[in-house]
Amino acid sequence: MRANVMARFFLYMKKISKKTLISLKRLLLELYEIYFYIAGSKIQCNICQFKCNRFNSDRWHLYCTCPYCSSDVRERLLMASLSCLDDFSFEKIIRNKRILHFSPEQSLIKPIQKVANEYKTADFEVEGYSYDRIDYSIDISNMKIIANESFDCVIACDVLEHVQNHISGIREVHRILRKGGYCIFTVPQKDNLKVTFEDPTIIGKKERERLYGQADHLRIYGEDFIDILQSSGFKVTAVDKSFFDNKIVDRHVLFPPFLSKHPLATNYRKIFFGKKI
Repeated sequence: MRANVMARFFLYMKKISKKTLISLKRLLLELYEIYFYIAGSKIQCNICQFKCNRFNSDRWHLYCTCPYCSSDVRERLLMASLSCLDDFSFEKIIRNKRILHFSPEQSLIKPIQKVANEYKTADFEVEGYSYDRIDYSIDISNMKIIANESFDCVIACDVLEHVQNHISGIREVHRILRKGGYCIFTVPQKDNLKVTFEDPTIIGKKERERLYGQADHLRIYGEDFIDILQSSGFKVTAVDKSFFDNKIVDRHVLFPPFLSKHPLATNYRKIFFGKKI
């Protein structure tokens, strides 16, 4: 009897569509948030405003992923920069501007799109990844179809580590930006690594994962990333948690509550704002 009931249950679960399951998850999360709205909460995502007492974990960090919009530390740190820092605010570099967003984070599309004058997305399509709402299918290191000084801001978070010639990618971003425009970059950086490490002879996926942290990464960046950007003509500011009050850092989880012990983890996230001079 029990076996028949369980079999019928699993058969029913198979019939439930993925869309229905997602809707149920959203409903549960919304009920969860209502509870914390009434009872009070320790943390809140500064992108979707979801409230709770602890975020989800991923394979790199404990309690850093928003359960509702899946934002991570780098996305919330970027949102905090645009929302709280006058020099890099929505008003200064996004509102009524032409924006090009590479490999756009789903959680950031709407907040940026709704204030930009023109919002375009781009990515270099490869097998194994899914792509939605992409305006340009291009390699960031070769953007011939985009004219000089076409955009006011180019955003590329954790993109350059996938690019064969990342220096050409940075120079291409510089080319398509108007004078005074901004690039916004993030890159995975190994803790306490001074100089970016890459070896073009390493082509095996397992070896790349061992050395760079992911099979499709081509390098692991060091503290010299600022120098790399500056050498391409940008005036660079690296924004990290020290730019914000500790209460804001803790409330929005702009820094991992626990440092990852993985040797390649990026514990100290930075948002690199580069102004074209």
